[in-house]
Amino acid sequence: MIQRPLLSSLVAFTLLGGAAAQQNEELEFNQRQAKALNAFAKKAFDKGFPRIAKVVWMQVHKLYDPENVEAWTALGYVKIGSSWNPDPKRPYPTTDTGSGADGQPLKSSYESLKKDLANQHRQQADKFAKAGRADRAQHHWRMVLRWVDNDEQAQKALSHVDVGGVTGTELEKTLFDRSKAIMKVVAEQSKTDYGIEDANVKCQPLDVAGVPYVTVQSEHFVLHGDASEKENLKEALRWAERTIAVCKVAFPWEVQFERGRVHWAYFTAEEAYKQVLKANKVPDLEWKLEHSKTSGVGNTVVGATSGRQTLFDACVRNVAQGYSGFGSDGFREGIGHTFVGMIFNNNRLFSVDLKKQQGTSASEEDREFTSPDFDVWKNLSLELAWRSTGGVPANKLAFCDASNFSNEERIKAWSFSDYMVRRDPTMLQKMDAIALELQKMRIKQPAEFEKAVQERCQVSLAQLDKEWEDFWTGASPVLKAIQNNTPPLSAISKGVDKWLEAFNAARKQLGKTPVTYSANFSARCKDHAEYLRKNKELKSPAELHTQSIDLGGSYPGSLFAQMALVQPGANVANAKKVLERWIYWPGYRDALMSNGILSVGMYLDGDLLVVNATSGIGAPKASDAGADCYPPRNDTNLIFDGEVPVAELGPEVAELLKANGREGKKTIGFPLTLHFGSTGGVPARGTLQCTVQNQKGEKIEGVLKFDDGVVRTTTAPGMATFWPLDPLKGKISFAWSWMGGDQQQVLRGAFSAK
Repeated sequence: MIQRPLLSSLVAFTLLGGAAAQQNEELEFNQRQAKALNAFAKKAFDKGFPRIAKVVWMQVHKLYDPENVEAWTALGYVKIGSSWNPDPKRPYPTTDTGSGADGQPLKSSYESLKKDLANQHRQQADKFAKAGRADRAQHHWRMVLRWVDNDEQAQKALSHVDVGGVTGTELEKTLFDRSKAIMKVVAEQSKTDYGIEDANVKCQPLDVAGVPYVTVQSEHFVLHGDASEKENLKEALRWAERTIAVCKVAFPWEVQFERGRVHWAYFTAEEAYKQVLKANKVPDLEWKLEHSKTSGVGNTVVGATSGRQTLFDACVRNVAQGYSGFGSDGFREGIGHTFVGMIFNNNRLFSVDLKKQQGTSASEEDREFTSPDFDVWKNLSLELAWRSTGGVPANKLAFCDASNFSNEERIKAWSFSDYMVRRDPTMLQKMDAIALELQKMRIKQPAEFEKAVQERCQVSLAQLDKEWEDFWTGASPVLKAIQNNTPPLSAISKGVDKWLEAFNAARKQLGKTPVTYSANFSARCKDHAEYLRKNKELKSPAELHTQSIDLGGSYPGSLFAQMALVQPGANVANAKKVLERWIYWPGYRDALMSNGILSVGMYLDGDLLVVNATSGIGAPKASDAGADCYPPRNDTNLIFDGEVPVAELGPEVAELLKANGREGKKTIGFPLTLHFGSTGGVPARGTLQCTVQNQKGEKIEGVLKFDDGVVRTTTAPGMATFWPLDPLKGKISFAWSWMGGDQQQVLRGAFSAK
C-alpha cells in the first residue's frame, strides 16, 4: 500500500525531469540560434549597414534570447538594475554607410543563415512531435516558415490553407482577402472621376475673419480655399469622394454624408488659418496657434496646407475619420493615418505638430518621424514590433492625447489601426467606444481597458498585440505578401557605388551635403526596376513614372514610381553626364538640391537605374534650413541650354504649353526652380512670385507652378518651378519673392542661356 504513492511520485519526478531536460535543451537551442544571428548582425554592422543589423539584433531578443547581453550592448543599451536602458554615451547609428560591394556578400551570407536556421527548427519540430509535444512542434514549424517561407513540410504540418498563391492560417486568409479588397478599390478609385462644381456657398467663420475664398462642391462635401488653388481644391474633393468608396469596402457599416452639410476650408498660407482662429476666438487659441495646423471652427474644419498633396491628405483623412465615427484621440488619429497611408503611401498632415521644430531636429532619428513617406513609417513600426518590450502596448492607445502624442505612440496608433482595419474593423470600433467610456468616467488604468476589450471582443488585448507584432514582422508567407516589402538585402545591387559617388559629387558642386546609401530604401527601387524590365516597351517619362496593374504593377508601386528618379540606358561610365542632364528636369534637380535628404535608395539593373530620393528625408538641420534656388543666386556665370525638349519632360509640360497657347511646341525655356523641401518651411503660397527678364529688361512670359504634378521630371514636393513658355537666349536675370511669416523674402540671380 505504501508503494503506490512512492511509484506515483517517481513517475511524476521522471516526467518533470524529462520536461526540465527538454526545457534546457530548447534553451540551449535558442542560444545557438542567437549566437548565429549575433554573428551576422555584427558583420552587417561592421560593413556599414546598421539598419539591417538593428533588426537582426532585435530578432535575437524577440525570437530567441530576451536577455542576450551581446545584442543589447550592440544596440547601445546599458543595464541599470534589472532593466536595459539606452546609453546616451553610445547612440546607435541611424544611417547606412555601406556600399553595394560590401552588401553583395551579405546577401548570400544571410540566405545561407536563413536556410540553416530553418533546418535547425525543422529538427526541433520533429523531436517535439515524437515526444508528443504538439504545441512546441507547431512553434518550430512556424519558425521554419519565418526563415524559409515556401517550406512545404512546414505548411503541411501547420494545416495551412491556400491564400493567394501562398499558404497560411484562416486568420491570415482574412487579413489577405481584406487587404486585397481594400487595395483593389483604392486602385480602381484612383482612376474614377467625380463631378465637382463651383459653388456660391458662404462660410461664416471665413466671412467673420475677412479671408477671401472660393468654394467648390461635390456630391457630399463643400470645400473653401484660395482662388489660385481652385483646380487643386476640385481634385481634393475627388479624393474625398473616392475615400467614401474605399471606406464602404473597409468598414462593414454604412455612413451617409448629408449633401452640403460637411464644410472644410484649407488655405496654403498658415497666416490665413491663424487669422480665422483669432477672428472667431476659438477655445485654447494660444495653444492652437502654436501647435496646430487644423481646427474645428463652428461647423467648418479649417486648416493650413503647404501644398496640393497636403490638401489631398487632409480631405482623405477627414472622410476616413468621419466615416469611422471614432472619437478617442488614439484611434481617431490612427484611422486618419491609416487611410491616407493606404491611398497615398505618405502623410503630410497632423492635427498637432509632431514636435515644434521650426526647421530643426534634435537627432537623425527624430527627423525620420517627420518624413512624410510611409515606407519610413513602416520601418519605424517594424522596429517597434521587433522590440522585446513590444514598444508601445495597445492598451495605451485608449488613453493617448493628441495634444501630446509621442512619436512612438503615433506610429503605434497608426500601425495598430491599420492592422485592425484589415482584421476586424468592428472590433476596433468597440475599442474606440470603450476608450470613450473610460475617458468619460476619468478612468486611466490600462487594466480596465484590457478587461473591457476581453469581455466585448472575446479576445485578449495581449493576443491582438501579438498578432500585430507578427503582422508587421512578416511572421508567415501570407503576412510577408500583404506587406509586399522586398527584403532589404535582396535590394542591394552591383554598380550603385559609383552612381552614389557621382550623385554626391553633383550635390557637392551645388553646395549640398553628401547622402548615404540605404539598402532599406532600395527595396522599392528594385521592385520598380523589375517592373520596367518586364515591360521594356515603356520608355516615355509618363510610362517610366507609373505602374499599370494590367502589366503586373501595383497601385503602391505606381505611387512610388511617380516620385522616383528613373534613368534608362544608364551605365557607370556616363554617370556624370546623366546627372548633368538631370539639372534640366526640375523634379530630378530637386533631389540634387534638397537639404533634407539623408539617405537614398538605389538599384541598378543592367542599363536601368532607379533612385529613391523621397524616403530618406526629414526636417533639415538649422544650418541647412531655408529656401534655395536654381540657377543659384551666388553664381552668375553659369551657362545653360536655353530650351529643353518637351519629350524629355513628359505630358504635363505639353499640357501646360497647350493651356497657354503654345500647343504643339517641341521645346520650352530652361526652367527656374525654388526649393523649400517637403517637410516644412513652405511659404504662403499665394504670395509666391517669380519675375524673369532678358538683358533688355523685358519681362519673360512664363507659368509659375508650385508642388503641382505627378511626374518627377516636372515636380517634387516643396518645389516651385517657373516655366518660360519660349526658349531663352542671352543674359537672364530673375527674382523670387514670397512672404515667410511676417517678412518678405527675396532671392535674386542671373545666368546665361545659349
